[in-house]
Amino acid sequence: MINLKTITLQLIDGEPNGIKLCRLAGSTLMTIVIPRALLSRAKKLPEIPKRGVYYLLDDNKGCLRRVYAGQTVQGISRLDDHHAKKDWWNTAVMHLSPDSEFSLDVVSGLEKRMISYIADHGSYASENSVIPKPFVSPYTEAFIANLHEDILFRMGVLGFDLGAVDDVESVPPTRPSGALEADFDAIGDDAADDGMVFHTTCRGIEARGRYDSGTGKFTVLAGSQVDVAMLCGSREKVNTGLESRRDSLRDEGLLVLEDGVWRVVCDVDFSTPSAAATFVLGASQNGWTEWVSESGDTLSSVYRGK
Repeated sequence: MINLKTITLQLIDGEPNGIKLCRLAGSTLMTIVIPRALLSRAKKLPEIPKRGVYYLLDDNKGCLRRVYAGQTVQGISRLDDHHAKKDWWNTAVMHLSPDSEFSLDVVSGLEKRMISYIADHGSYASENSVIPKPFVSPYTEAFIANLHEDILFRMGVLGFDLGAVDDVESVPPTRPSGALEADFDAIGDDAADDGMVFHTTCRGIEARGRYDSGTGKFTVLAGSQVDVAMLCGSREKVNTGLESRRDSLRDEGLLVLEDGVWRVVCDVDFSTPSAAATFVLGASQNGWTEWVSESGDTLSSVYRGK
Protein backbone atom coordinates (compact mmCIF):
# COMPACT_ATOMS: atom_id res chain seq x y z
CA MET A 1 0.00 0.00 0.00
CA ILE A 2 1.23 3.49 -0.89
CA ASN A 3 0.34 6.25 1.58
CA LEU A 4 -0.10 9.53 -0.28
CA LYS A 5 -0.56 13.11 0.85
CA THR A 6 -1.62 15.78 -1.62
CA ILE A 7 -0.25 19.30 -1.17
CA THR A 8 -1.19 22.32 -3.24
CA LEU A 9 1.52 24.96 -3.56
CA GLN A 10 0.73 28.34 -5.11
CA LEU A 11 3.37 30.95 -5.95
CA ILE A 12 2.15 34.53 -5.67
CA ASP A 13 3.17 36.52 -8.76
CA GLY A 14 4.80 33.32 -10.05
CA GLU A 15 7.98 33.99 -8.08
CA PRO A 16 9.74 30.83 -6.83
CA ASN A 17 11.41 32.80 -4.02
CA GLY A 18 8.36 34.91 -3.27
CA ILE A 19 5.20 34.41 -1.23
CA LYS A 20 3.87 30.85 -1.18
CA LEU A 21 0.48 29.46 -0.20
CA CYS A 22 0.44 25.83 0.89
CA ARG A 23 -2.64 23.69 1.51
CA LEU A 24 -3.00 20.02 2.43
CA ALA A 25 -5.94 18.09 1.01
CA GLY A 26 -8.69 17.60 3.60
CA SER A 27 -7.48 20.41 5.90
CA THR A 28 -8.69 24.00 6.31
CA LEU A 29 -5.26 25.08 7.56
CA MET A 30 -3.52 27.52 5.22
CA THR A 31 0.26 27.85 5.34
CA ILE A 32 1.81 31.08 4.04
CA VAL A 33 5.54 31.60 3.48
CA ILE A 34 6.37 35.31 3.58
CA PRO A 35 9.84 36.69 2.83
CA ARG A 36 10.36 39.73 5.03
CA ALA A 37 10.93 41.99 2.04
CA LEU A 38 7.47 41.07 0.71
CA LEU A 39 5.47 41.67 3.90
CA SER A 40 3.61 44.66 2.43
CA ARG A 41 2.62 42.60 -0.60
CA ALA A 42 1.44 39.71 1.58
CA LYS A 43 -0.83 41.97 3.63
CA LYS A 44 -2.79 42.79 0.47
CA LEU A 45 -3.72 39.18 -0.23
CA PRO A 46 -7.49 38.58 0.04
CA GLU A 47 -9.32 35.93 2.04
CA ILE A 48 -6.47 35.10 4.41
CA PRO A 49 -7.59 33.71 7.82
CA LYS A 50 -6.55 35.69 10.89
CA ARG A 51 -6.26 33.10 13.64
CA GLY A 52 -3.36 30.70 14.01
CA VAL A 53 0.34 30.34 14.76
CA TYR A 54 3.57 31.28 13.01
CA TYR A 55 7.34 30.98 12.95
CA LEU A 56 9.91 33.70 12.37
CA LEU A 57 13.03 32.23 10.78
CA ASP A 58 16.60 33.31 10.27
CA ASP A 59 16.99 31.09 7.23
CA ASN A 60 20.09 30.71 5.08
CA LYS A 61 19.04 28.52 2.15
CA GLY A 62 17.40 25.94 4.40
CA CYS A 63 19.95 26.25 7.20
CA LEU A 64 18.05 27.66 10.18
CA ARG A 65 20.02 29.84 12.58
CA ARG A 66 17.25 31.27 14.77
CA VAL A 67 13.56 30.44 15.21
CA TYR A 68 10.72 32.17 17.05
CA ALA A 69 7.20 30.78 17.47
CA GLY A 70 4.06 32.76 18.28
CA GLN A 71 0.30 32.98 17.90
CA THR A 72 -1.95 35.54 16.23
CA VAL A 73 -5.55 36.66 15.90
CA GLN A 74 -4.54 39.40 13.46
CA GLY A 75 -3.33 37.25 10.60
CA ILE A 76 -0.47 38.64 8.56
CA SER A 77 -0.77 42.05 10.22
CA ARG A 78 0.73 40.51 13.36
CA LEU A 79 4.10 40.59 11.60
CA ASP A 80 4.15 44.40 11.55
CA ASP A 81 5.24 44.50 15.18
CA HIS A 82 7.97 41.93 14.60
CA HIS A 83 9.12 43.81 11.52
CA ALA A 84 9.57 46.94 13.66
CA LYS A 85 11.16 45.31 16.71
CA LYS A 86 13.07 42.23 15.49
CA ASP A 87 15.73 42.74 12.85
CA TRP A 88 17.16 39.21 12.71
CA TRP A 89 14.46 37.26 10.82
CA ASN A 90 14.14 37.05 7.04
CA THR A 91 11.21 34.65 6.57
CA ALA A 92 7.86 34.15 8.29
CA VAL A 93 5.79 30.99 7.95
CA MET A 94 2.20 31.36 9.15
CA HIS A 95 -0.32 28.56 9.71
CA LEU A 96 -3.80 30.10 9.73
CA SER A 97 -7.33 28.74 9.82
CA PRO A 98 -10.87 30.14 10.08
CA ASP A 99 -11.91 31.10 13.61
CA SER A 100 -14.52 28.34 13.64
CA GLU A 101 -11.75 25.74 13.31
CA PHE A 102 -9.31 27.21 15.82
CA SER A 103 -10.49 28.14 19.31
CA LEU A 104 -8.20 30.45 21.28
CA ASP A 105 -7.47 27.58 23.68
CA VAL A 106 -6.30 25.41 20.78
CA VAL A 107 -4.10 28.21 19.44
CA SER A 108 -2.51 28.76 22.88
CA GLY A 109 -1.91 25.05 23.37
CA LEU A 110 -0.41 24.75 19.91
CA GLU A 111 1.88 27.72 20.52
CA LYS A 112 3.16 26.09 23.73
CA ARG A 113 3.88 22.84 21.91
CA MET A 114 5.71 24.68 19.11
CA ILE A 115 7.89 26.68 21.53
CA SER A 116 8.76 23.58 23.54
CA TYR A 117 9.67 21.71 20.37
CA ILE A 118 12.03 24.33 18.96
CA ALA A 119 13.70 24.65 22.36
CA ASP A 120 14.49 20.92 22.39
CA HIS A 121 15.27 20.21 18.73
CA GLY A 122 17.58 21.28 15.96
CA SER A 123 20.83 23.22 15.99
CA TYR A 124 19.26 26.66 15.73
CA ALA A 125 18.74 29.08 18.60
CA SER A 126 15.23 29.51 20.00
CA GLU A 127 14.32 33.18 20.32
CA ASN A 128 11.45 32.45 22.73
CA SER A 129 12.63 33.32 26.22
CA VAL A 130 9.61 31.84 28.01
CA ILE A 131 7.53 28.70 27.43
CA PRO A 132 3.88 29.63 28.13
CA LYS A 133 1.73 27.45 30.38
CA PRO A 134 -1.86 27.81 29.15
CA PHE A 135 -4.61 25.49 30.33
CA VAL A 136 -5.12 22.76 27.74
CA SER A 137 -8.27 20.69 27.95
CA PRO A 138 -7.57 16.94 27.86
CA TYR A 139 -10.26 16.75 25.17
CA THR A 140 -8.16 18.90 22.80
CA GLU A 141 -4.68 17.50 23.51
CA ALA A 142 -4.84 14.89 20.76
CA PHE A 143 -6.18 17.47 18.27
CA ILE A 144 -3.34 19.87 19.13
CA ALA A 145 -0.74 17.11 18.83
CA ASN A 146 -2.05 16.17 15.39
CA LEU A 147 -2.03 19.82 14.31
CA HIS A 148 1.57 20.16 15.40
CA GLU A 149 2.59 17.06 13.45
CA ASP A 150 0.79 18.48 10.40
CA ILE A 151 2.67 21.76 10.78
CA LEU A 152 6.05 20.02 11.15
CA PHE A 153 5.26 18.03 8.01
CA ARG A 154 4.46 21.19 6.06
CA MET A 155 7.59 22.94 7.32
CA GLY A 156 9.70 20.00 6.16
CA VAL A 157 8.07 19.97 2.73
CA LEU A 158 8.76 23.69 2.39
CA GLY A 159 12.44 23.17 3.24
CA PHE A 160 12.37 24.25 6.90
CA ASP A 161 13.09 21.05 8.86
CA LEU A 162 12.68 22.10 12.48
CA GLY A 163 13.90 18.75 13.77
CA ALA A 164 17.15 18.65 11.85
CA VAL A 165 20.60 19.30 13.26
CA ASP A 166 22.82 21.24 10.87
CA ASP A 167 25.61 19.24 9.31
CA VAL A 168 29.26 20.26 9.27
CA GLU A 169 30.86 22.18 6.48
CA SER A 170 32.80 19.88 4.19
CA VAL A 171 36.19 21.40 4.97
CA PRO A 172 39.10 18.96 4.81
CA PRO A 173 41.13 19.26 8.03
CA THR A 174 44.88 19.65 8.02
CA ARG A 175 46.81 17.56 10.47
CA PRO A 176 49.12 19.77 12.51
CA SER A 177 52.64 18.58 13.14
CA GLY A 178 53.07 17.18 16.61
CA ALA A 179 49.44 17.76 17.56
CA LEU A 180 49.23 14.51 19.53
CA GLU A 181 51.96 15.73 21.89
CA ALA A 182 50.71 19.32 22.08
CA ASP A 183 49.34 20.55 25.36
CA PHE A 184 45.60 21.29 25.17
CA ASP A 185 45.79 24.57 27.07
CA ALA A 186 48.68 25.83 24.92
CA ILE A 187 46.70 25.16 21.73
CA GLY A 188 43.78 27.17 23.05
CA ASP A 189 45.92 30.11 24.14
CA ASP A 190 47.67 30.37 20.77
CA ALA A 191 44.36 30.28 18.95
CA ALA A 192 43.08 33.21 21.00
CA ASP A 193 45.34 35.51 18.96
CA ASP A 194 42.86 35.16 16.07
CA GLY A 195 39.76 35.90 18.16
CA MET A 196 37.92 35.07 21.36
CA VAL A 197 38.06 31.41 22.38
CA PHE A 198 34.98 29.70 23.79
CA HIS A 199 34.78 26.42 25.65
CA THR A 200 32.42 23.79 27.00
CA THR A 201 32.91 21.43 29.92
CA CYS A 202 29.47 19.81 29.76
CA ARG A 203 29.60 16.29 31.26
CA GLY A 204 33.32 16.82 31.81
CA ILE A 205 34.07 17.08 28.07
CA GLU A 206 36.71 19.76 27.56
CA ALA A 207 36.51 21.41 24.15
CA ARG A 208 37.40 24.81 22.79
CA GLY A 209 36.47 26.71 19.67
CA ARG A 210 36.29 30.02 17.87
CA TYR A 211 33.36 31.74 16.12
CA ASP A 212 33.58 33.66 12.83
CA SER A 213 30.87 36.32 12.93
CA GLY A 214 31.37 37.06 9.24
CA THR A 215 30.52 33.57 8.00
CA GLY A 216 28.64 32.14 10.98
CA LYS A 217 31.05 29.19 11.09
CA PHE A 218 32.42 27.73 14.32
CA THR A 219 35.80 26.02 14.51
CA VAL A 220 36.48 23.32 17.09
CA LEU A 221 40.15 23.65 17.97
CA ALA A 222 42.73 20.88 17.91
CA GLY A 223 43.00 19.10 21.25
CA SER A 224 39.27 19.28 21.99
CA GLN A 225 37.62 16.23 23.48
CA VAL A 226 34.70 14.48 21.73
CA ASP A 227 32.11 12.34 23.53
CA VAL A 228 31.87 9.61 20.88
CA ALA A 229 29.72 7.47 23.22
CA MET A 230 26.86 9.97 22.82
CA LEU A 231 25.18 9.85 19.40
CA CYS A 232 24.67 13.15 17.57
CA GLY A 233 21.09 14.38 17.15
CA SER A 234 17.79 13.92 18.91
CA ARG A 235 16.23 10.69 20.09
CA GLU A 236 13.82 10.90 17.17
CA LYS A 237 16.46 11.58 14.54
CA VAL A 238 20.16 10.74 14.69
CA ASN A 239 22.32 13.19 12.73
CA THR A 240 23.98 10.82 10.29
CA GLY A 241 26.06 13.63 8.78
CA LEU A 242 27.81 14.44 12.04
CA GLU A 243 28.20 10.75 12.91
CA SER A 244 29.79 10.16 9.50
CA ARG A 245 32.10 13.10 10.13
CA ARG A 246 33.28 11.50 13.36
CA ASP A 247 33.86 8.20 11.55
CA SER A 248 35.82 9.90 8.76
CA LEU A 249 38.08 11.72 11.21
CA ARG A 250 38.72 8.48 13.07
CA ASP A 251 39.58 6.70 9.83
CA GLU A 252 41.97 9.50 8.89
CA GLY A 253 43.66 9.41 12.28
CA LEU A 254 42.44 12.91 13.13
CA LEU A 255 40.11 11.81 15.94
CA VAL A 256 42.19 9.64 18.24
CA LEU A 257 41.94 7.89 21.59
CA GLU A 258 44.47 9.11 24.17
CA ASP A 259 44.46 7.80 27.73
CA GLY A 260 40.82 6.80 27.42
CA VAL A 261 39.75 10.18 25.95
CA TRP A 262 38.87 10.90 22.30
CA ARG A 263 40.37 14.12 20.91
CA VAL A 264 40.59 15.84 17.54
CA VAL A 265 44.18 16.54 16.50
CA CYS A 266 43.25 19.26 14.00
CA ASP A 267 40.91 22.23 13.78
CA VAL A 268 37.49 21.21 12.43
CA ASP A 269 35.07 23.73 10.87
CA PHE A 270 31.27 23.58 11.26
CA SER A 271 28.49 25.53 9.62
CA THR A 272 26.99 26.68 12.94
CA PRO A 273 27.96 26.80 16.64
CA SER A 274 25.23 24.25 17.40
CA ALA A 275 26.55 21.76 14.86
CA ALA A 276 29.97 22.09 16.50
CA ALA A 277 28.53 21.57 19.99
CA THR A 278 26.50 18.58 18.81
CA PHE A 279 29.59 17.03 17.19
CA VAL A 280 31.57 17.40 20.41
CA LEU A 281 28.88 16.52 22.97
CA GLY A 282 26.37 14.42 21.04
CA ALA A 283 22.59 14.66 21.47
CA SER A 284 21.09 17.99 20.28
CA GLN A 285 22.83 21.12 21.49
CA ASN A 286 22.20 24.85 21.33
CA GLY A 287 25.68 26.12 20.60
CA TRP A 288 24.70 29.72 21.29
CA THR A 289 24.31 28.91 24.96
CA GLU A 290 26.64 25.91 25.27
CA TRP A 291 29.83 27.70 24.14
CA VAL A 292 30.99 30.17 26.81
CA SER A 293 33.97 32.50 27.09
CA GLU A 294 36.61 32.34 29.80
CA SER A 295 34.62 34.96 31.72
CA GLY A 296 31.47 32.84 31.54
CA ASP A 297 29.63 34.80 28.84
CA THR A 298 27.68 32.70 26.34
CA LEU A 299 28.35 32.96 22.63
CA SER A 300 24.89 34.47 22.27
CA SER A 301 25.49 37.25 24.80
CA VAL A 302 28.86 38.13 23.25
CA TYR A 303 27.80 38.31 19.59
CA ARG A 304 24.06 38.97 19.72
CA GLY A 305 24.51 41.59 22.40
CA LYS A 306 26.66 43.72 20.09
